[in-house]
Amino acid sequence: MLNILKKKKLEYLRSQWGKPIDKFRNFDLISIYHNNIVPKSSQNFVDEKTWSDLNFDSIFTKMDRNVSCPGQQYLYHLLHKYEKDEKVLKERFAQIQFFRKNSTVRESIQITLSNLASVKSYFIPSLIISNLLHKSKYYYLLILLSISTIASTILIFFQPQFLFVALTLLFINIILNRILSTKIYDYFAGFSSLHTLLIDARQICKIKTEYKIRELENLHRLNHTIKKLKEKLGVFIIHREGLSEPIRILIEYLNLFLLFDLIAYYHSVNILNKYRLEVRKIYESVASLDACISIASYLEEIQSFTNPVFNLNGKIGFMNIYHPLLDNPVPNTIDKLSKSALITGSNMSGKTTFIRCVGVNLILAQTLYFCHADKFETHRYIVKAAIKREEDLKNSKSYFFVEVEGLQNFIQLAKSDQDYLFLIDEIFRGTNTVERLAISTAVLEFLGRNGKVLVTTHDIELQGLLENNYEIFHFGDQVEGNNFYFDYKIQQGVCLSGNAIKLLVIKKYPQSITQKANEIANELLLKQNKLIEVLYKK
Repeated sequence: MLNILKKKKLEYLRSQWGKPIDKFRNFDLISIYHNNIVPKSSQNFVDEKTWSDLNFDSIFTKMDRNVSCPGQQYLYHLLHKYEKDEKVLKERFAQIQFFRKNSTVRESIQITLSNLASVKSYFIPSLIISNLLHKSKYYYLLILLSISTIASTILIFFQPQFLFVALTLLFINIILNRILSTKIYDYFAGFSSLHTLLIDARQICKIKTEYKIRELENLHRLNHTIKKLKEKLGVFIIHREGLSEPIRILIEYLNLFLLFDLIAYYHSVNILNKYRLEVRKIYESVASLDACISIASYLEEIQSFTNPVFNLNGKIGFMNIYHPLLDNPVPNTIDKLSKSALITGSNMSGKTTFIRCVGVNLILAQTLYFCHADKFETHRYIVKAAIKREEDLKNSKSYFFVEVEGLQNFIQLAKSDQDYLFLIDEIFRGTNTVERLAISTAVLEFLGRNGKVLVTTHDIELQGLLENNYEIFHFGDQVEGNNFYFDYKIQQGVCLSGNAIKLLVIKKYPQSITQKANEIANELLLKQNKLIEVLYKK
């Protein structure tokens, strides 16, 4: 029976290799490990605003081919962590490549770790990392109560007066169970999965390979501890999923009246607190193996990728970079970006997608050591994004006020010793034209002097105001007859056209409207050019 089950698992794993896995992902559970170990103010990790602006939940979903819940949690963490040691990045990527080529070792690990696919496995980090486990001063009292209840129940058959004692003890046990169970409920579910983790770790230790895998070496060093913990914790773990309904009901009543779950929990907590660091290393080693195999499957699918080259001169350059979430991406190339970049262009021409693309690949370069490009050279930058912006109605903050606060944070960061890449989409689009041009110029000049900026805008006037501080790029559009399309290729130099009025023409708006719009646009353009000349001279 076991061989048949293993064969089915193997067939499934092989059918899914190099393919995305379509399944529901609960990010509240997936993020438990990361949220437990990362300080919210840390600048060594991708912040949640940038994560959201760059659609990293979707990127994670595409990369996630893990067979275990710990593997998902560890991959989620890796995608957040800026790894400063390139040696660590190279070693991790070498292991990923090993798993791409060596199916025997890979599949042996996956079959074993598939035992950790239960939702309960998400709660293991809550046991081994947080210090919130509730210890009990009354552990031995619980044991005494349980033994006394059993003894008094037996003595009823010999001395009927013990019925009152037994009922009193049962009542006390029920009350204690109700009070204490609510405190430990969130943690108790994780202990059976922790036991499964130890069993899987022991199994993985048996895998032989000549290639040195750091995680396997860690598990081999901890093998004695794993065995000891498995024996100590396993005595108190009852896996109920495979039991019949009557037996499960019987166990629930025994737990209610005799405190078995509480005794098992507090016993396990005492053991876990003693071996907390070792158990965490075991968890991270096992989870890392699954995460590396997951990325190996992803790279097998995309094929086109490169390792980054890091420099110290602040420049960014890439050849045929593309966005991983697009089905048919158009690659783009910039040889060497020495300054910050101002990117203009029509609606839907690809500006926002481009800055997201650069941000995503810059993060991947520093977390997983690969990029979606033929070549990618960069300085090490912490990426900060201001792309999605919404009104904060709860705190009575307008769209513009939210943006002011966000860019104020960028200004404070730019003053620090850390190197940042700021991604800004449609800067200050929530205010009037004159003030928008004025404050956009002032803010972008400041950020450009103190960091690297990729900013998109519809305000082509900023091209003249910032040409000394920024390299100018644009995305163009093409109109042929009634067809309107984009090539999504970035071009160096100023953008001289817009598409709004063209779209009205194509959509057959009355000629009187489109003609009037063109006349007004030309008049406004002349006035704004004169304004820019005045501002530029100042």
